[in-house]
Amino acid sequence: MKRDISLTETLDVLAAAPDLDALNPLLLDLRDAYGLANIVYHATHLPACLQPNPILMLSYDPGWVSRYVGEDYFALDPVVQAGRSGFLPIDWDGLDRTSIGARHVFKEADSYGVGRRGITIPIRGPNGERAIFTLTSNITLDEWERKKPSYLREYHAVAHFFHERAVQLSGLRAARPPRLSRREQQCIQLLALGRQAKTIAFLLEISEPAVRLYLKTARHKLGCATMTQLVARAIALDLIDA
Repeated sequence: MKRDISLTETLDVLAAAPDLDALNPLLLDLRDAYGLANIVYHATHLPACLQPNPILMLSYDPGWVSRYVGEDYFALDPVVQAGRSGFLPIDWDGLDRTSIGARHVFKEADSYGVGRRGITIPIRGPNGERAIFTLTSNITLDEWERKKPSYLREYHAVAHFFHERAVQLSGLRAARPPRLSRREQQCIQLLALGRQAKTIAFLLEISEPAVRLYLKTARHKLGCATMTQLVARAIALDLIDA
């Protein structure tokens, strides 16, 4: 990948990645093309995977990666904590590093050449997916302030596209819940409130057989064996109010 790569070229290369393993070398190419110290993609939570931090791709020194994971610095790193809860890009210079844990993490990170300055972009995917995309640099503060707007502009798009490709290729994206019709949702909602089919029919001004049919089709759509399971799953998927 050549230096001065365009945003379009970057996205095209990511789109052509055949599998998850192919994405990590692309981070190295992106780092070199943009003259950065390091780039990190970190999926912090994917609903379809019970394992914490299910995807981690980075260009850091292997020694730092081993140290970071082995000591579980995920819990101390203010970058990760801010990225998990935030929505706006995070400039490392504005992070609170007053805690002992934060100072320790940044001091060790500096010894491994992580990068003196950084930007972390929080990513919010469908169904509660959470990830962060980080780029670091060792340029001067003046140069950093000058280049930061262009980094934010281009890498905001790259970050979200990289997340899409990583989750798609990993097979860890939770399936979107089936769409229920308005009547199906209404019937389940009333069922959740303890109403019987006859009462639901009266309230919705439809026939009792129609109510039973709507509940049956909804049960099949959500893969439920019983009406109790249907209500529980509909609530869990935010298809009806609890």
